[in-house]
Amino acid sequence: MKKIILAVILVAAAGGAAYYLLQKKKHENLSINKELVIGKWKIDSLVYKKDSTNDGLAFLLVAWDSIARKQEYNFQVNGELFISLPNDPVSKKDTFSFEWAKDKKLLWKEKHSDSAAESMTVIKLDKKDLVLRSADSTFVYFKKVK
Repeated sequence: MKKIILAVILVAAAGGAAYYLLQKKKHENLSINKELVIGKWKIDSLVYKKDSTNDGLAFLLVAWDSIARKQEYNFQVNGELFISLPNDPVSKKDTFSFEWAKDKKLLWKEKHSDSAAESMTVIKLDKKDLVLRSADSTFVYFKKVK
């Protein structure tokens, strides 16, 4: 009887250790390849948190979405971000900067030297898609420009 109890304890311990190692490996695989952000992107859609107390803000977000969807967001290797209207030769490029922070955070800044930054969490980043979530739970879906 003692041998059966000991065997059950050993199997349970081995199962717990295997589960722990698999979960740890699973979380390590959730890291993103930060180099994939480099290149030109366009906003595919913008999904904001619906809040009945902020209907004016919702209207502004929809208006911003229609303008932003026409713009190209060009992420450079040196941390610069150029935003422009590709079909409008007269439009001026807006220049921003970005940098990576811990926990899959992408920080948007006016200049590299600025201490204030807008923090966006990277939900998905691959060769075709980039999904960001802002602090107010607004989701921005980007598609890679070919």
